This record gives sequence, C-alpha cells and structure tokens, in this order.
Amino acid sequence: MRTDEIIIRLFCIVDDRLGAVKKHPLANLHPSEVVTIGLLLALKGRRYRSFYRWLSANYRHLFPALPEQSRRYRVLVKAHGYTDLFLADPTILGIIDSFGIELVHPRREGRSAAPLGKKGISNHRWIVGIKLAWLINQRGEVVEWSWMPANVSDQEFRDVVAWQEGQTIALGDRGFRVRADEDDGVPIKICARGDWNCRFLIETTFSLLERVFQIKQLTHRTDRGIDLRLGFVAACFNCLLQLTHGKLSFLDFVI
Repeated sequence: MRTDEIIIRLFCIVDDRLGAVKKHPLANLHPSEVVTIGLLLALKGRRYRSFYRWLSANYRHLFPALPEQSRRYRVLVKAHGYTDLFLADPTILGIIDSFGIELVHPRREGRSAAPLGKKGISNHRWIVGIKLAWLINQRGEVVEWSWMPANVSDQEFRDVVAWQEGQTIALGDRGFRVRADEDDGVPIKICARGDWNCRFLIETTFSLLERVFQIKQLTHRTDRGIDLRLGFVAACFNCLLQLTHGKLSFLDFVI
C-alpha cells in the first residue's frame, strides 16, 4: 500500500475519533493532523529527527502547515493525551504480559548520571532498559498499558488490570503471581506452561512491536519521550487493527 494512502486512512480514523475536538485559534494544525503525525512517528519507528526530515521532504503537501522540528515535537507532547481515546474496551477475558525494551547496551550501563533504564531480565536475557506491559482483549486490541524500569517484577504491573475495575479477567504467566497472604483481589488468572494457549495472541502482538514498530531498542532518555512513543504505538496498533478488520497482518503498512 502506498504511504500516501496509509496516511489518509489513518487520518480518517483519527478525525472520526477526534471530531469533537476543536482547533485552537492560534494553532497551525488541527488536533487530528497532530495525532496522525504521532501515529506515523510510531509506525515509522525511527528517531524523531530523521522522521521529521522524512516527513518534511516527502509529505509536506499533506501537512502544508507543518512547523519546524522543535515546535513539532512540543505539539506532539501536548497531543499525547489524545492517545487514550484510541484504547479499546475490555472483554470478559484479556491477556497481560510484559515486553522488554533496550535503552542502552549493557556495556554502557552506569555511564549516565541519571539513567532512565535499569538492568533486568527479559525473555531469559539481560537488558538495560524498561519493561512495557500490555493488557489486550480477545480481539488483540490494546486496552491498557504501562511501563517501568526493567529491574522490577511483573507483579508491579498488576495495577494495569486493576484499573479496569473488574471489567475483565486477565490471563497471565507465573511472573504475575503473588503469595496467598498478599492477594490484592486483582482478577488475574495465573496460567502454567501449556495452559490457555490463547495467550499466544499477545506474543504475536509483541512480535509486531519488534518487526513493524521497531521498539525493541529505543534511544529516548526522558520519561516524556518514552510516554510519547509508547502511547502513539498503542494507538497506532489499534488503528491498524481497525484497517485490517481485526487481522494481525501489518505488512501492507510498513513505511
């Protein structure tokens, strides 16, 4: 699929969702345009500067009021809150799991005075970075997400399910279990290896995060930058599922 068509289709979905949001009198871009650019940033999977050069050089005719680079980033940060509007509704059964994201090579650990990522284990290997937890519904859509440093246990992500206020029962692996005397009432069903194989759905979504959205390794150094990227990734994932009518096949949308 041509990139122009991808941009137009994403804009149509965004504009339908943000139709009631008014444009500020002094703003150059409508919020729908800003969010569409954020979705493209998530889908392109590059650093922000190279993404801006690519967008400005090839698709300025679709965004004629595109501001300069630093202003564009500040506008994206302000529009980050709109990504919550693209999160899906929970279903009776959901799936929760964590995904490791590397921020620096382990050999570079400790070189920063205020490191954002921490050293931890993800997928049976050491990384220095963060963990991203996704709660998805039975259709594979993202319902809720959160991130923490990689040195925390998956138990810390139990609040992701608790935020749904009993609307779903999440299937999780043994990393989310707690002792009986510490049970917090969060509806997470701990599944042993080989049980409830429908949980492999979230492994498919994580493989798309790595191959399509290219977030296995990120270069962000601030909380704001990570929140921005991961929020737009979750929103873009749900938009692509809508475009593919629920099929987890995004090959036509690689740009």
